[in-house]
Amino acid sequence: MSDTRRRAIIYLKKRLGCIPSLIATSKFFREEESWTGEKAWWFDLPIKKVKANKNGNYYLVGESKKSSFVVLEVPNKFLVDKLKKFETRYCKRIRLHLSAESSDRLTDKRGKGRVDFSLFELNF
Repeated sequence: MSDTRRRAIIYLKKRLGCIPSLIATSKFFREEESWTGEKAWWFDLPIKKVKANKNGNYYLVGESKKSSFVVLEVPNKFLVDKLKKFETRYCKRIRLHLSAESSDRLTDKRGKGRVDFSLFELNF
């Protein structure tokens, strides 16, 4: 388990009081590290897991500051409904590159749909 994932799970458990079953974590990628050439978070979600729990939520936890995280609680139904707008060619996974830029924060830059995830952000 990566250090980012370990810290993200601890952070989420403190905020929610439990550890959800579906969690994806991402380190913060600077412009020079990112596939998009912009600040971003990168999440890979197995489509099989998303579809198996259509009424549940996937928690996307992105590193923000060393002691903080951006947390999204995304309904799996939303992911299934928008599936054609995401990049899914790699190993049957939804590949999300969510922007960390202020102009389009939490918008997927990898898929052709440019899906906005900002409405799912939890504010603790």
